Amino acid sequence: MRLGGTVHVDTDQLAANKAVVGKLVDAWNVRDVSQMMRYWSPDMVHHGRDGAMPASEVGGEMQRFIAAFPDIHIHVEEMIAERDLVSTRLTVSATHSGPYLNIEPTGRSVRCALMGQLRIVGGKVVEHWGVADTVHLLEQLGLIDGELLEATA
Repeated sequence: MRLGGTVHVDTDQLAANKAVVGKLVDAWNVRDVSQMMRYWSPDMVHHGRDGAMPASEVGGEMQRFIAAFPDIHIHVEEMIAERDLVSTRLTVSATHSGPYLNIEPTGRSVRCALMGQLRIVGGKVVEHWGVADTVHLLEQLGLIDGELLEATA
């Protein structure tokens, strides 16, 4: 909001929004889906590579991911807040120990970069956009040839 030519920034609200995202990451790191869901609005929409996913499907997707990567750990590299948005740059590390997306467990350890943006209203995530370095993940799982990728770049 502009007041007298200056921009008013509610730093308390920005900090509160970042805290919500921090708690969500903490819940991921202890693999507690019910705790994660406390921070998602019932009307939340996740925007991913396959289009929009309603809140009713998000919990199941998180459970499937945790079953495939039971030792998942998310490290926040950077978090920036502006208005009702929080943007994150994350590193996810895990071991592929269970089936996921029709991929049988490989037992391989992986690290993957993730970028996310979350819109927070009333202390709850109402929208989430996320992208992952899927090509690098598939390379680490041995499903694509990294040398072939470099040759075509």
